[in-house]
Amino acid sequence: MRRVAIVFLVIILASPLANASFVHYKLNNGLNVYLEEDHSLPIVNVTILYKVGCVDEYNSITGISHMLEHMNFRGSKHYKDGFIDDLTMKYGGIDNAQTSFDFTVYFTTISKKALKQVLGFYADNMDNLLLDEQKFLKERSVVYQERLWRIDNSADGFLYFTLHNIAYKASPYRWTPIGFAYDIRHYTIDELRNYYEKYYAPNNAVLVISGDIDVNTVFNLVKRLFGSKKPKPIVRHITKEPPQLGMRIAYIRKPSEFKKIAIAFKIPSIKDEKDSAVLDLITYLLFGGKTAIAYNDLVRKKHVLVDISGWNESRIWDKGLYEIFADIPKKEGFEEARGYIWDEINKIKRGDFSHELLKVAKEKAEMDYVLSQETLRERDMNVAFYAAFGLLDYYKNYLKIIDNITKEDIERVAKRYFVQEHETDVYLVPERGVKPVYNSKFKGSLR
Repeated sequence: MRRVAIVFLVIILASPLANASFVHYKLNNGLNVYLEEDHSLPIVNVTILYKVGCVDEYNSITGISHMLEHMNFRGSKHYKDGFIDDLTMKYGGIDNAQTSFDFTVYFTTISKKALKQVLGFYADNMDNLLLDEQKFLKERSVVYQERLWRIDNSADGFLYFTLHNIAYKASPYRWTPIGFAYDIRHYTIDELRNYYEKYYAPNNAVLVISGDIDVNTVFNLVKRLFGSKKPKPIVRHITKEPPQLGMRIAYIRKPSEFKKIAIAFKIPSIKDEKDSAVLDLITYLLFGGKTAIAYNDLVRKKHVLVDISGWNESRIWDKGLYEIFADIPKKEGFEEARGYIWDEINKIKRGDFSHELLKVAKEKAEMDYVLSQETLRERDMNVAFYAAFGLLDYYKNYLKIIDNITKEDIERVAKRYFVQEHETDVYLVPERGVKPVYNSKFKGSLR
């Protein structure tokens, strides 16, 4: 049924963001728009983020946010199947999308000559996707194949997926954005249409446009294309994860060259900004390059691990995970490997690291922050995410927060979150002579 077009007034808010000159506008239908002029190259980037991800799913439709992402490229009322891919081939550029735990985001970087067409495409996708059943069935096969490729036929992917399954018992964060294979095979077109109708709305989205543009001209174009979109009530009922009362351990088997270990600790939402930044800095201390404490000690010097990495995976709506992954050589066992990793964690908890290492970690954080603003796409992606979840001040002040973190802050946060009662371990045992799962009937391309 065709939507009734409603013309909305526009509320204009202007504010500079981070180190860029973004200007913020808000339509009365709830769409937040961020625009930035950058005339260094004759290109533009358009990013649109919807606040919907696997946190909004439930058993039987796990991964459906990602399924809907794929269908955003399969045709709308005014734009044919494959339109945006054809457009980027014509003008040169790149388009793609990503589904995460808390959001789904689409972007296109392209010649400024194509801006109107790109915006028209994303505007039509907001409320006019066709969601044709035959195309859906074909794309469902593509998504299932992607599940096999990323998870079932990948030792690292399966380890990551299983870690979430074990670490969480109630939260929808217990599956990753790809979802469970059974659910993917059994989605219905009605489930997809209902999900689309529920979450794709201007008041659940952030639009960011930057590049060789005139802000006033582009804003008028945005008003014309998006201003009539109707807002919707967005109601979320997200099951919160209960406290973890003891250590959890799981063993899995997959074809792999090495034994693998994954360790996770429950950590707060990213909205706990100070502790989240401290956890970032702990990552740089332990795993930020070859001279980082854990990598240098366990891989380069002692050779007791083949590789090790870790990071802060904060979430929006509930607890996140601090995750550590390592490959184990044949001569070492799982318990020995876990012990080595805990030795490094305990160094952080005791403050057994120099102020010089802390300074280097802060420099690495600053470098990554600067590099994350190097391209239009990366900059826009950051603005879209932090704006969507009310964290722009955190984004703007991130380097100040990092710079003010003390050694005592790091010890406090490490002692608070790196505790065995909140630990989840998954041990991957290499399986020999097992052929990967595949789908012989698959036809299509992975996005």
